[in-house]
Amino acid sequence: MEHLVSVWPKIAERIRSADRVLLLTDFDGTLSPIAGRPEEAVLPEGTKQAVHALVARWQVGVAVVSGRALSDIRNKVGIPGITYAGNHGLEIDGPSLHFVYAPAEILRPVIRHLYAALNEALSGFPGAFVEDKGIALSVHYRQVAEERAAGLKRACEDVIRGPRSEGKVTVVEGKQVYEVRPGVVWDKENAVNLLMACWAPST
Repeated sequence: MEHLVSVWPKIAERIRSADRVLLLTDFDGTLSPIAGRPEEAVLPEGTKQAVHALVARWQVGVAVVSGRALSDIRNKVGIPGITYAGNHGLEIDGPSLHFVYAPAEILRPVIRHLYAALNEALSGFPGAFVEDKGIALSVHYRQVAEERAAGLKRACEDVIRGPRSEGKVTVVEGKQVYEVRPGVVWDKENAVNLLMACWAPST
């Protein structure tokens, strides 16, 4: 924190002197406080007004890069004129960019099958639920009894093991959540690079 304070004047000066600025932000835990369930997350009114003010400045671009589905993050933020990147950048939509990572789209049927299989496998774990994000899934177990978490993980592994061994999906474990994504080489870093390239002034 002390380092950030010491360099902030230089950062602020670079922002003030820049011809164009692209603000890249996450949603959960950044624009919105962390909630117990994904649908409970809310964009505070003060934050929404601040983002509106940024969007109104022609030299500022705003992009929200989230693990949520594209439609979900667009509905949660609800501000026109900004770019939304959902499912860790696998799908992006904004004023000047419409993008879906094609190799991930091909694996959508695998994700659909896993959604049904995980729902069945986790039916005996009260508090667990599978979030359908279209091109990806999230298994949430924040509200599952702590002593049952290990059993839940084993149940998830039994379902995912086959497709993962075939390279069709990847699994990323977060804070009491399993992210089940298409087995492709594309993530938030790739999405950010694409957004920056699209925002950079043409030469």
